[in-house]
Amino acid sequence: GNANVGRLWYAYAAGLSLSRDTRGDFVFGGTSMAHFLPQAAIFDLDGTLTDSMYVWDHIPEKLVRRFGGHPAPDLSHTLRAMSSPQAIDYLIRNYHLPASSQQLMEAMEDLADREYRDRVPLKQGVRPLLERLHQLGVPCAVATASQVHQARQALERLDVWSFFSFALSATQYGPKTRPDLYLEAARQLGAAPQHTLVFEDALHAAQTAVQAGFQVVGVYDAFSAEDQPALKEICRWHLNRLDDPSFLAQLG
Repeated sequence: GNANVGRLWYAYAAGLSLSRDTRGDFVFGGTSMAHFLPQAAIFDLDGTLTDSMYVWDHIPEKLVRRFGGHPAPDLSHTLRAMSSPQAIDYLIRNYHLPASSQQLMEAMEDLADREYRDRVPLKQGVRPLLERLHQLGVPCAVATASQVHQARQALERLDVWSFFSFALSATQYGPKTRPDLYLEAARQLGAAPQHTLVFEDALHAAQTAVQAGFQVVGVYDAFSAEDQPALKEICRWHLNRLDDPSFLAQLG
């Protein structure tokens, strides 16, 4: 309509970034002027649903020390974009650990399982968002670099597992530097990528989802604070909390 024409001219004159969203509505600077009703939603676990990045910050160092090595100060950052099998191979290769991949994987899972089963907390704002998506009839899934049983144990204990249809792991479909995990989750949810929200705190994962055509929501996490400017740049939305009122108001 005429209102849209005026807004388009303003955007052009102001030099604002401009694109069409999946429903033909125009998007300015990452915020749609209209409501967005997704066909499905895919959630990362660590750093998005749960405040659990600390688990993976400490476990690699513990593993290296347990088998007689001396971990580098930035080890957890080096491993951040890797799946668990990739991380295990990296540790054995670079630290010459006297252990097999199987032994290291079992030790890592034992350390992680205890955290997910007993301690990992839910991030603020998760439940209101999940309740809103449930009200709208939007099916949800978890796509995580952690193990499926770890996601389920934590989310059952935190009383939000019932909001999800299933969880998939990067140990099954490859690391989040490739889109396979997201594409399989969308396929099982019965939704096209361009109609599917992906919630991610990690820059490399968000980049992958954006390139695969998903509608990506960047989520703030303190463990990836240095990546927030870049995350804001590439994502359609960026939230400090998942129950951000302006974001919830756009859903529907």
